[in-house]
Amino acid sequence: MKKASRFAALLAAVMLFGSVAAMPALADDATSTPVPTATAEPTVTPAPTDNGQSAPNNSGSAYIIAQTVTDAAGGEITTIDRDSRFNLILRVADYGAYNNFIPADQISARINSSAFTFTGNAEVGQLYEETDANGAGYYSYVLLFRDVIYNGGGNSVPINLSYLNSTMAMQQLSVTLGQCVDEDPDTPNLMIRASSYGNEAVVAGTPFTLTLTLYATGGQENLNDVVISLTLPDGITMTSGSLSNYLGTMAPKSTRDVSFSLTPSAGFTGGVANITVNSVGTGADTNKAVTGMSTTISVPVSQPDRFELGQLELSDSITLGDSASVTLNFVNKGRDALSNLEATLSGDNLGADTTVQYIGNLNAGSSNSVDFDMTPTQEGTCNGTITLTYEDANGTLKTVSKDFSFSVQPAMDYGDSGDMDSNMDDMQPQQTGLPLWAYLAIGAAVIVVVVVIVVVVRKKKKAAALAKLEEGNDEDI
Repeated sequence: MKKASRFAALLAAVMLFGSVAAMPALADDATSTPVPTATAEPTVTPAPTDNGQSAPNNSGSAYIIAQTVTDAAGGEITTIDRDSRFNLILRVADYGAYNNFIPADQISARINSSAFTFTGNAEVGQLYEETDANGAGYYSYVLLFRDVIYNGGGNSVPINLSYLNSTMAMQQLSVTLGQCVDEDPDTPNLMIRASSYGNEAVVAGTPFTLTLTLYATGGQENLNDVVISLTLPDGITMTSGSLSNYLGTMAPKSTRDVSFSLTPSAGFTGGVANITVNSVGTGADTNKAVTGMSTTISVPVSQPDRFELGQLELSDSITLGDSASVTLNFVNKGRDALSNLEATLSGDNLGADTTVQYIGNLNAGSSNSVDFDMTPTQEGTCNGTITLTYEDANGTLKTVSKDFSFSVQPAMDYGDSGDMDSNMDDMQPQQTGLPLWAYLAIGAAVIVVVVVIVVVVRKKKKAAALAKLEEGNDEDI
């Protein structure tokens, strides 16, 4: 049955192209007579599907009474997909053309629908004079719409049937094609597949580049007018360029990379900058507006690391056997706290019992110091290093160090015992100070001086007494 239908449809298309057709009667009791001006061909007819409409007894009406859909080769089509091509064959009962003696070359039929694309007029087949069950006459003919394109958006085919060089009103016919699969193509969506802000941590006051990879998901149509844009938080500004970027057309399952140059303010203390990414586009075939999934990119922003080491406090030299202490001062001049601060002492011949000290956290604007005690065991120059490790606000482990050196002098030498065979005199302690005879001489000299002083004093007292005595004798005289 199916092969017979395809064969009949193909023959109908061939006959229409040659302006010859033969159609069956509308009813068992109706008669069919070709228009005398036409040359009849053998009566081979297609097998169009009856659309359930019967020709009314109306002198001014036209109706579609059967329809067939074929491919270019004449085979019957059961499914019409979007963007596919097909031939539409209609059998029309036209009372108005019959009553007004309108010839085939004066009949014009056009499709009037955005769901279907057809350029020009349909091909009109041979006119047949028919009589319905009520005895009313009409023309029966075939309309062939060749190479129609289905755009989607509906399955109803409105047709404008008009008559050239005639005062007859235009007829509006309509046929529904159940073969049309009216499904919108799957429109891709937009999403951020990857993001990057560089290999280094973002520092406040320093520009950085935010790179985004935009992805169009799977679908059956392209996206046009794709735009990606940013919404920035307070403290983050564009270094250059615009907050939006026009990407044009994107095919399904394709990616596009786009970069934005941004700068956090020098006073940014939020810790994390939350940047919102938006994307939009339009379906190329459906004009469907697509709003991509809004994505938030979190970018850690830290203040500059201003952890500084001060001067070392250390003696230039010590004596072997003595202890020395080294002190290192440090300060956090940044705006973020430092955590897990630890000091390590390293070097040779330092003789330190403690070489590692855990200091803890150091708040912004705070200072501290670390001390290490050392007792070298050898003479010479000692070289050492104090290393400080800590975590910055981003959790990055950092290290700073300070080198130092000092000399170790030999201990005081209080004598050398020498060999066991040395002379006993060498083992006697050496005399120090003046010899004994010198002390005796000094003592004798002191005694002589004392005696002389006593004699002189006595002589002076005796002379004074004699003088007073003489004065007394003179008075007596």
